[in-house]
Amino acid sequence: MRKLFLILVGIFALGAAQAFAQSATVVMRNGDRVQAEVLDMGREIVLGVNGQTRRVPIGDVVLIDFAGNGRDVSGDELSRANAANGYVVMRNGETFNASLQDFTGKPLIAVFSNGRRANIGEISRIYLGSVANVAGFPNQPSGGQTSTAGGGAAPSHARTVVVPGNVAWSNTGINVTRGQNLRFDTSGEIRLSFNGDDVAKPMGAVSGRLADKAPLPNVPAGALIGRINNGAPFSIGTNNVPIPESGRLLLGINDDHVADNSGNFVVKIWEP
Repeated sequence: MRKLFLILVGIFALGAAQAFAQSATVVMRNGDRVQAEVLDMGREIVLGVNGQTRRVPIGDVVLIDFAGNGRDVSGDELSRANAANGYVVMRNGETFNASLQDFTGKPLIAVFSNGRRANIGEISRIYLGSVANVAGFPNQPSGGQTSTAGGGAAPSHARTVVVPGNVAWSNTGINVTRGQNLRFDTSGEIRLSFNGDDVAKPMGAVSGRLADKAPLPNVPAGALIGRINNGAPFSIGTNNVPIPESGRLLLGINDDHVADNSGNFVVKIWEP
């Protein structure tokens, strides 16, 4: 009897939470789109999916779309979201830059880093990070080309390498020669911890912070770096780089602890 009572209590609690939830399309960094009820948020975002509770690490989510399918948004909105460390679109058309800090209350209230609080029924979309390299979104602003350090577009023969944020070194499969000059066009972002504001672009953490035990302690944490075979690491970011020695090119993240990272860089590499 007691077991039945506890089951009924659990069902009632889940039903009560879902009664105050808001349906959304939740877009993951790997491109998956999940139709879900948004229930809560702590170190994870709690979703209701087909009557079951699912907990998703915050770093795995790039967009919560309360008003659409997590796909059909304007190029202008994507450009603004990709340039911001958190971006919010309200149903009345208002937008602002801020990162999501919490969901609280019943009905749910979204709490943002700028101190703003909003009922999620008033929100169209919450971007938790850049969607530039997420499947289903264009990788270029409408009518334009992806920019590079040299000011031009990557040529068709450029090699493309995905560098995961949670892997110290990734083998590119590219053999290079000492003195060779390579151009690196890097896009995307890495979340460096469970802190939603701790984000790195290719040149490093947007906060400018360093990591004392990173491969390059004097280069901002999270920056794209390289090494040849097991040689000394060197900074890349989005630059043209003369190769220091011959061998296999590896790319990595300048961080002293990559296990809690998420996201990736997409790097186009070619010889100008």
